[in-house]
Amino acid sequence: MLPDDVAISVRNLSKTYRLFGHPGDRIKQFFSLGLKQYHREFTALKDISFEIKKGETVGIIGRNGSGKSTLLQLICGILKPTFGFGEVNGRVSALLELGAGFNPEFTGRENVYFQGALMGFTEAQMDKRFDEIATFADIGEFIDQPVRTYSSGMFVRLAFAVAIHIDADTLIIDEALAVGDLAFQAKCTAFLRRFREAGGTLLIVSHDLNIIRALCDTGICLMNGGCVVGPVDNIAGTFVRSMRVGMAHKDTGTGADSRPGTGEARIDAVELLDEAGNILAEADFNQPARLRLQIRFNATCAILASYYILDGNGLLLGTSTMLEGAGQLRGDPGVRLLVEFSTRLPLADGTYNLLAQLTTPIIQNASSQMVDYFENAACFAIRLHRPVKVWSRVYVANSVSVSPLVEQSKNA
Repeated sequence: MLPDDVAISVRNLSKTYRLFGHPGDRIKQFFSLGLKQYHREFTALKDISFEIKKGETVGIIGRNGSGKSTLLQLICGILKPTFGFGEVNGRVSALLELGAGFNPEFTGRENVYFQGALMGFTEAQMDKRFDEIATFADIGEFIDQPVRTYSSGMFVRLAFAVAIHIDADTLIIDEALAVGDLAFQAKCTAFLRRFREAGGTLLIVSHDLNIIRALCDTGICLMNGGCVVGPVDNIAGTFVRSMRVGMAHKDTGTGADSRPGTGEARIDAVELLDEAGNILAEADFNQPARLRLQIRFNATCAILASYYILDGNGLLLGTSTMLEGAGQLRGDPGVRLLVEFSTRLPLADGTYNLLAQLTTPIIQNASSQMVDYFENAACFAIRLHRPVKVWSRVYVANSVSVSPLVEQSKNA
């Protein structure tokens, strides 16, 4: 029995999966009576422990495959742990797979009542909630049309609206804040803020550090089957540093020769540095920075060097040696160059990736060729020290003046 002030308790939680190389190996394993092993084991989570108090907002971050979704499913009781325990206090609404229980032949209205029945609500109780759900989903007359006729956006809007209107004490959300358009995402975030201010408990999984930082006070970073728990800013820094290490190991393992391009020149390293020359894993908004490329020539050639900053949705910023006036870079086999861009980082809270590339110059309108394409060359996070959230990803600070508008007399 959990104490009254605890919403979620996880104690020594572990989950190990059996991985079979062939479907028939499952049958062999069953009849072997444990005398022979026809599978290998994969430990998704190992000895995870943490406690979430009522009213806390906690964000879970980690790389793909780190066990985030597995952890939520264990807490919700969808999966059975190999070892340990996960307990929840009070009514829980879990947004793990939006609309998983919807019947495509039912109308939106019928599905709302059906989902309410699954959660233990009577028809009269759902009558009181229906107008709020329909208003939040904002799909108009389609609420009385079969769900199979919905667009994917309409489908997830209704599913999200149903999930958050069941008077839950705790909301558990797995990457569900990316549903709908920007206006609907803003509406969802505003609802979660109100839910938190009203004393609700939130447990959120997201790859977007911008969302985690905006909503959460505490962070949990899953790495190598284990976890690190702490203030969200510290955990975000831990996550970014682990990403940098992972990228470095990936590049070392694959080698530059596996990247696209002719190979006449290669980028050996990409570093984002502060003015003192320290590697930047986390930077302040608009902080001066230096982007350093180490380039090695494998043939006599002329190239242009470029870099681009991207978030999860695509390109944000970028430039090249040609655009900045350095022109073409020429070299012979064995020559190494250090190219350094001095820049600033006018970016909102979040995690960003660096892409660097080398191309041949455009001569007489002929198309250029890719020489080297270094994707995910480095990553970093931005911390925007502002009391309110900035929704745009690229943020340019403005000066503001306010003065009374005095109307001039018509006879003047």
